[in-house]
Amino acid sequence: MKKLYILILSFFLISCDSMQTIVEVEIPLHEPVLVLNGKLDTDTIIHVMLSHSVGAFDEETPNCIIDAEVLLYKDNILLDTLIIDLENSDYIYYWSNTGEDSLLMYYYKSNYIPSAGHSYKITASHPDYNTIEASTFIPNSLEILNLNIDTNSSEIVQFNFSFIDDPNNRNYYELELYANCSKVWGEEEYDYSGNVTIFSNDPSFPGGIPFSGYSYAGESTLFTDALFNGEEKNISFDVYTDEFSFADCDTVLLEFSNFSNETYSYYNSLGSHRDKGELGVFGGEVVPVYTNVTNGLGALISVNSQSKFLSK
Repeated sequence: MKKLYILILSFFLISCDSMQTIVEVEIPLHEPVLVLNGKLDTDTIIHVMLSHSVGAFDEETPNCIIDAEVLLYKDNILLDTLIIDLENSDYIYYWSNTGEDSLLMYYYKSNYIPSAGHSYKITASHPDYNTIEASTFIPNSLEILNLNIDTNSSEIVQFNFSFIDDPNNRNYYELELYANCSKVWGEEEYDYSGNVTIFSNDPSFPGGIPFSGYSYAGESTLFTDALFNGEEKNISFDVYTDEFSFADCDTVLLEFSNFSNETYSYYNSLGSHRDKGELGVFGGEVVPVYTNVTNGLGALISVNSQSKFLSK
């Protein structure tokens, strides 16, 4: 059967009385599909989550699927069977009409650590759902070159480095800076641990109006090689030291990642989806989140990260 909903659309005009239009909308029942989510990284074993979808108007909540057959392929050759790990769980938090809630989830795991320069495919089958599959390619490793840190200023620390872009592929990158810092001010000790806001005028970074003298400011930046394909790319960014100086930090970690096309598309659409927010009074367009799962939902993405500890 189809559920029948009556929507009352009210339009209020300053110069005339209120008007109502009753529209009958037939919404078909939702047919649940498998939902696969996982990120393949070159420094950890493969692990993915598997659940099922629910309809927008359903009162049911999605659950973890623990009895599916999940297979791993490398370059289209069967490599391993992922096994559900019921001894270690994780919680996925979300907001509902009643407030914050969570889902108990388990991982399907393989002891295999993926390597760069290869394609990986994961399939999942279950008697209650259509079989799904998703593929991702792990890019080749990057080498961080000519790293320089300028701490001469009392207000900012300047970071500079370069890398060689692969001319044979369309490449996608992410840059983050992590710090663990501590200092004593008066009789109090202050600590900070987490990502640091970076400021840059690099034309490859997402642009904005440079109110503070920088076209980009954020804790994580995604960008492509559209402006420097196949060239040596120089990266320069600043970090303000108004709270902690570079000497106050016992750990400063530069993480520079090379993304697959699937990963960039996913994060880029997710950011647009979040920025769009709720629809206003005059409506709008909801930005869909990218999925590369055939016959299902979710995303299988991959990243090749280079982490460099920076000394004082």
